Amino acid sequence: MVSNVLNPTHFQRRFCVLFCFVIGSNLLFCQDYLSLKTVKSSLKSKYDKALKLYQLNKYSEAQNSFEKIIRKEPNFIDAYLILASLHFDQHHFTEAEYNFQKVIELNNEYNPKVYYTYSLANYNNRHYDLAYANIQKFIQLEKSNNDLLEKARNKMITFRFADSAVRHPVAFNPIPVSTINSDFSEYLPSLTADGKTMVFTRKIFNDQEDLFVSYKSEDGKWSTPESLDEINTPLNEGAPSISADGNTLVFVCCDRREGLGGCDLYISKKKNNKWGPAVNMGEKVNTPAYESQPCISDNGNMLIFCSNRVGSIGKKDLWITVKSKSNGWIKPINLGPVINTAMDEECPFLHQDGKTLYFSSNGHPGIGQKDIFYSKLIATNQWSTPTNLGYPLNSPLDESSFVAYFDGSKAMMASDRSFQYTTDPNTLKNINLDIFEFDIPETDRPVSSCYLDLVVLDSKTETPLQAQIDLFQIATNKNFLSEQLNTSGRKLVSIPGHNEYAINISYPNYHLISDQFICNSNTAFHPERKIWKMTEIDNKPVILKNIFFTTNSANIKEESFFELDHLVQLLQLHSQNDVMIIGHTDNVGSDADNEVLSAKRASAVADYLVSKGINRQRISSVGMGEKKPIADNNSEAGRELNRRTEFILKNKS
Repeated sequence: MVSNVLNPTHFQRRFCVLFCFVIGSNLLFCQDYLSLKTVKSSLKSKYDKALKLYQLNKYSEAQNSFEKIIRKEPNFIDAYLILASLHFDQHHFTEAEYNFQKVIELNNEYNPKVYYTYSLANYNNRHYDLAYANIQKFIQLEKSNNDLLEKARNKMITFRFADSAVRHPVAFNPIPVSTINSDFSEYLPSLTADGKTMVFTRKIFNDQEDLFVSYKSEDGKWSTPESLDEINTPLNEGAPSISADGNTLVFVCCDRREGLGGCDLYISKKKNNKWGPAVNMGEKVNTPAYESQPCISDNGNMLIFCSNRVGSIGKKDLWITVKSKSNGWIKPINLGPVINTAMDEECPFLHQDGKTLYFSSNGHPGIGQKDIFYSKLIATNQWSTPTNLGYPLNSPLDESSFVAYFDGSKAMMASDRSFQYTTDPNTLKNINLDIFEFDIPETDRPVSSCYLDLVVLDSKTETPLQAQIDLFQIATNKNFLSEQLNTSGRKLVSIPGHNEYAINISYPNYHLISDQFICNSNTAFHPERKIWKMTEIDNKPVILKNIFFTTNSANIKEESFFELDHLVQLLQLHSQNDVMIIGHTDNVGSDADNEVLSAKRASAVADYLVSKGINRQRISSVGMGEKKPIADNNSEAGRELNRRTEFILKNKS
């Protein structure tokens, strides 16, 4: 709110907005003027009556009265001031600017606060260069009002950014999603990895929020939205976040009897093509405060959401929680002061690259009521300074609900930008949000991701297996995905592109599958299918493809522990079996040296198993050197395949 620059006896408790006019480099002028102290008593009486009408919100009558007063006395500064304020209150910014300018022409030193309120009028009328100039002038002149000075310094940053942004627009061509949008508000869309299912919030009659779903056809058109009747209730449900495979939905429910606060986060699982009951995510995630707008990562192990819980930096902050080894959610932590401000941060979306976080904020320097920003994860719990996506992607109104496709080239968002040039008061009362689709500016794109269809089958019958899949990102040395497949034996997932992954697949009484692959980005909305076929346990050797040693050494690299720990679990499950570890090399070097090296490496693996609790009596190891190649040693690719570690499960002797 703008502080009152009028004498309280003249304007009581109503705030008034001032305007000033700057010429050249802050050279100001003024004329002879009349004020309430010098104007004739008859005109003062008419002023008081007009002011009373204004205070009673009778704007039209008050406006007519002040205009008559000004026609009678064109130099009456207080009449211009109130008339300008009257227009400002009604968002008639052009008329307000004209009358504020008249005030400045009459007396440019009426009050230093003139420059503060003038900058606000400029900003609302999108005259960002004048807004920036005048807020600077206020900071230069004001000596005593420290609270207003602090607000002015914050606004100066915003005005400077807005001025620069409109001078350097980004490429932007938003297309409204016509089959989704209606006369109601649609917002907070969420997409599956294939980009063919969208769940979103629609606010219908009496501010009722419900979840709706739409499906994209092969020709790229979205179907008529359908209510998610299995989840919606007479209360409010909204802010959905759907998993990459479309089988998990995290969303917000408000005012439920079992809730911990006014609005809590809930989760539902889809089985047999039907959504199960909404389950409260519990007291680790929810509090007596407000929790909303969740974003669940594609591996299902991370959840970012909005809350005003105890410990928040501002009004609404972004918080993060991850799953523990026991598969429960840990206590959430605040994303910190780089992301969160004293105002509101909302609508988080973490892209499938695992590093790029988009969100909306009215606390960081921006253009509109809320702008969209992004930040990059640069280390554990460390985020880069947020970047505004620029103008005209961010408009003077409200942008939020950003969600990008997995390939990083396109996105959706919610905005009321369709109304940004509306001046009709009745229309302004019924502004609603719509969903738009657009190309993300090149400089603001996340790393494109891979969209994969993982399939596990029995090698003989090719029937699906409900196998356990563990996906490990080698570069970060972290487990990315750990999940048991459903009866389809399939998993659709988006994972960060341009990375090397190790995968272990296990199923009772079947050989452990060890594999690795490089995930390059794929840009079409068709998954790259990867099929693994499992064989029942026999006495044949199994290659451990993710065991790595230091060159010419038996020192096991840390990224091998992921694979070795799965071998430990296999041996614990099959306690009736012994295991033989077999080391192999390529043909570089002498036969004798290679046999020694392979034996040492096999022994190092055996020692690791013992360190994890496997009985030494169950383990044997042998080095075969270069004797049993599985590929041609004349190429580096072949030699890499020959450098391997194998194991054989054997019945106990």
